[in-house]
Amino acid sequence: MNWKRQTFTFMVIPDANSQVVRFRLSGIVVLAALVSVILLAITAVTALVLSGTRSGEVARLKQQMAAAAVQYEQMLADRQRHIDELQTEVAGLSDQAKSIQDRMENISKLESELKELTGMEPLDAATALVPLIEEGDYAMEGEGTGGEELPVPPENFDELLEETQHDFSSIEHSMDELLPRLEATKDFMERLQATLRVTPTIWPTDSRKISSPFGVRKDPFTRRTRFHSGIDISGQTGDPVYATADGTVTFTGWDKARGNHIILSHGNGIQTKYEHLSKITAETGSRVRKGDVIGLMGSTGRSTGPHLHYEVVVKNEQVDPLPYLKTSRKDNP
Repeated sequence: MNWKRQTFTFMVIPDANSQVVRFRLSGIVVLAALVSVILLAITAVTALVLSGTRSGEVARLKQQMAAAAVQYEQMLADRQRHIDELQTEVAGLSDQAKSIQDRMENISKLESELKELTGMEPLDAATALVPLIEEGDYAMEGEGTGGEELPVPPENFDELLEETQHDFSSIEHSMDELLPRLEATKDFMERLQATLRVTPTIWPTDSRKISSPFGVRKDPFTRRTRFHSGIDISGQTGDPVYATADGTVTFTGWDKARGNHIILSHGNGIQTKYEHLSKITAETGSRVRKGDVIGLMGSTGRSTGPHLHYEVVVKNEQVDPLPYLKTSRKDNP
């Protein structure tokens, strides 16, 4: 430790003509200076190393941030594309809901018309379908469209989504109401069809020429005023005569006034009679269907020429057959 007490002289010679400058430093000062220089060198080296490491880390972080920014932008683009697709699907569902609602309204209107035609009670306001769009002075139809393509504002999309949900909710409610009504209409139509099968609604002949109507007339033989209990339809001998409704043949035979004639019973107190036939093809007790041939037109009995005397009897009372004759055999299902 003696060197610490020693003194060290340092000389500084600026140039040949200048005075020499001497510095005397103790050993402890020189040691401190050397340690300081070493520490400064170590610090500088450490700083350089750390600076290089930090620069690399910063570059790596910048690259990660750039990659994250690209990925985020891609996610935003995908999200926007999905939003556009969802908006398009919702708009399509909205149009589909309105189309279904329009069809259901048409079905409801058709049901009402059908009920009116068949005599069923029409729909009241409480059960009628309410249009989702109020009727105005315009119609959503045609092919000409255009305009700038703009994104859907959030508030408009929320409104469209709420409207679509309301539309489908209304459709579900309408279907719940429509189904039992259609079932009731189906049951009624089945009963009506069964009733029509036994109601004499078709012409008994292909001819539509009425030679003598129902009611009071002059007798063709005596020319006296008499009551005519049916209608006379003229034609040719051998023309087919059809059953005007489903029924049972309760009588076939001949007498002087009616000639060859047939009586059909259709139930509910309704009978039909076919007279002056040239030939009877139905048998007593057999079941016949509306439109079946039961005989041939002729001029047997008290007759002036080929024709069919046709009667409709309701609860033992002769009624005018003409209002019953609505369709021909070919038109009848």
